[in-house]
Amino acid sequence: MEHTRCRNLLWAGLTVALCVGLKLDCARADEPNYEGKTIRVIVTSSAGGGSDTTARMAARVMPKYLPGNPKSIVQNMPGGGGVIANNYFAHEVKGDGLTMLLGSSSSIETFMRGGSTIKYDPRTYKYIGAVARGGSLLMIRKDARPRLTNKAAKPVVVGDSDGIRSWVALTVWGAEYLGWNLRWIYGYPGGTEISLAVRQGEVEMYSTATVPVIKDLVRDGVVDLICGQDQERRSDFPEVATFTEILGAKRPTGVSWEAYMGWAGPPELDKFLSVPASTPDSFVKTLRLAFNKAMNDPEVQKEGDKAFGEGWRAHSGERIETVIKQHLAMSKEAKDFLFKMRKKYGLPVAE
Repeated sequence: MEHTRCRNLLWAGLTVALCVGLKLDCARADEPNYEGKTIRVIVTSSAGGGSDTTARMAARVMPKYLPGNPKSIVQNMPGGGGVIANNYFAHEVKGDGLTMLLGSSSSIETFMRGGSTIKYDPRTYKYIGAVARGGSLLMIRKDARPRLTNKAAKPVVVGDSDGIRSWVALTVWGAEYLGWNLRWIYGYPGGTEISLAVRQGEVEMYSTATVPVIKDLVRDGVVDLICGQDQERRSDFPEVATFTEILGAKRPTGVSWEAYMGWAGPPELDKFLSVPASTPDSFVKTLRLAFNKAMNDPEVQKEGDKAFGEGWRAHSGERIETVIKQHLAMSKEAKDFLFKMRKKYGLPVAE
């Protein structure tokens, strides 16, 4: 009897040990391992701008903090205010943790605009992390400034890639409430091409948060800085007033201001990394951890300060996911007002 009891206890112990071992093996099998692999970062704009800089910075440093230390590549896929890249990402990319999308607020605004060409929904993505630069600074060529409020003169030309980017809201509300004399053109591949067009006089008003571009244009005497996009002044450009300050008593309220804030977006909504909805949570967790560590890496901190100014901040995947969902919950009245404003000033609206 005693012998039988001992044998049963022994088998029970072996069974428990076997189950525990199998569980551990399964857990190890489920843990992402990037050894010998290559991660790809798709960028929704052309090379050289803020999105491209952010993507290359993340792609270069994140592998250091991923298990297996993979290689990385960056693929630029500009066009349609992020539509081309997002449509491809949403329907062609596997959720295997190897491909990420570097999107921007432009992709979100394009989705909000709607239209038959949009085949993606950013609310379904899983977000890895975000980089928010100091808010964009609106600038105007010095030789165009006298025409800004002179409706009898030739309109000042505003240049953009798609007519959707968040800073374009400043120009539209400036035209509506401050009487700015503007005309919009869009279709540029990215910020690099627009800044060149500013130098050549083809574009006369532009906005960017990329500090080297701003400082070079100011240093060379090409532009004056008009205002900043954020609700607070940038610490590295404290002399530049905010758009709210410029509006002063003319600042609208109600639906109009909700529409403006919905277009201009919250300060966290700038550049962000995501993976497809089908990506397993274990990969999402691993990529988020690597992103957070990479953003605190001394190399990234130094490069970020140089490219974006000292006001830039990194945000977690959980935070930017919440921000985007809240941002897309704008009221129908505000969306309708936004549609009317875009239509009034000849900017893209839903097809």
